Amino acid sequence: MESEELVQLMQQIEEKGIGWDTVKEKTKLSQQLLNLYVKSGPIPVTVIKDLNKILEEADQ
Repeated sequence: MESEELVQLMQQIEEKGIGWDTVKEKTKLSQQLLNLYVKSGPIPVTVIKDLNKILEEADQ
């Protein structure tokens, strides 16, 4: 996956006010690790899917 997609998902998480503690609890990934993926790539598909799922749950 593209790091740009991950950056957009991370921005959406911040815009919706979802705490990074919640993200870490649900994905087992810290914000620091996600930032590392942005810089180094490649991003596992499961990370993108998990972040999308968190965003969908926040919309409900």
